[in-house]
Amino acid sequence: MRLSRLARWCLAAIAVQALVGLVWLTTYKGLFDPRNMPVGNDFAAFWFAARMTLQRPATDAYDLVGMTQFQHAIWPQLEGMYAWVYPPSFLLLVLGFGLMPYIAAYVTWTAATLFAYLAGLWQNVRDRTSWWLIAAFPGLWLGLGQGQNQFLTAALGALGLGLLRKHPVWAGVCIGLLAIKPHLALLFPVALLAARAWRTILAAAVTAITVTLVPAAILGWGTLVAWRDSMSWVATAIELKQLPVWMFPAPFPWLLSLGVPTVLAWIVQGAISLLAALIVYRLWRPLAKGVGSLALPGSALVLATFLATPYYAMYDLTWLALPLCWLVATGVAKGFRPGGKPLLVLLFLLPYASVIALVVDVQLAPFVLAALLWHVWQRSVSDRSDAPVDRTHVAL
Repeated sequence: MRLSRLARWCLAAIAVQALVGLVWLTTYKGLFDPRNMPVGNDFAAFWFAARMTLQRPATDAYDLVGMTQFQHAIWPQLEGMYAWVYPPSFLLLVLGFGLMPYIAAYVTWTAATLFAYLAGLWQNVRDRTSWWLIAAFPGLWLGLGQGQNQFLTAALGALGLGLLRKHPVWAGVCIGLLAIKPHLALLFPVALLAARAWRTILAAAVTAITVTLVPAAILGWGTLVAWRDSMSWVATAIELKQLPVWMFPAPFPWLLSLGVPTVLAWIVQGAISLLAALIVYRLWRPLAKGVGSLALPGSALVLATFLATPYYAMYDLTWLALPLCWLVATGVAKGFRPGGKPLLVLLFLLPYASVIALVVDVQLAPFVLAALLWHVWQRSVSDRSDAPVDRTHVAL
């Protein structure tokens, strides 16, 4: 069977990324790369926190000094340290991985969360073109090597959207579970309120409260305070440029990196967040009538989330596979609007954009996301009466 031109491009992207990954693996000496960072890199934070919690009080995982000493006692050659800045719910989730050797834990974690990610996408897109895009998407390939939680959070977001039609309560459970990384759920309440999805809202609220309080009761109530303090440390470290700002593409940290005063950076971020929330509300409002496609409102929600939240890392852009598939499907079915194809190419490549920020202090993500959100808004206004292009009809 002859492949389409898009499929051939995707196959080429898969081959290039797989080759680069294999070449990079050859640079490792044991667990460590030339920078003395372990395979899986960010997963080390989860593994160390789990190991420490199995041996000591859970609040110790949030202690920067104690965690540094603990990590270097196990891996003396490690460069720097891995801070634990997640809520007690996520600590309880990864606790079992501390019982496993590092490589086994990393492989198990990556395989399980990747499966969840693909299952979440399957709830929303099933056409062949979309799965070529997903297989080639840089966010997926970067996620395989990073060991972060982007597959898990993207899976919860995608499942929350994909289950809205037939299972609104389960959709709310998935959205509520994003309490493990609450800033990525920032605009879900706006969208659900606009759509009058009351059962989903209730289920999300109950789930979020439960997964916040029950693990804290199990691990110790002090973990909530320790988590709050760790988040304050992250905010301060970004403001003081003590963390690699190039990894944080949101408008707020980028403005700080340019020397913009903190107050002014917050004002600009606040204005962007408010505008993004208004667009999401407006695009989700027609869904309150119980009909329509989720492709454009859902795409707007994901794109706007990464404009509205002041803190996210480059690996979180794994979420963008969903709007990429939806918008390509819309363009194929209804025709691409002027400038639509170049924007979608940029969206596809966006997980690699931080490499540019590493060389020159320019973050492309806010501009690409803003342009795409505007593109979705225009498309929604002009196509509002058209039939949906994907399998998801909303009946909330």
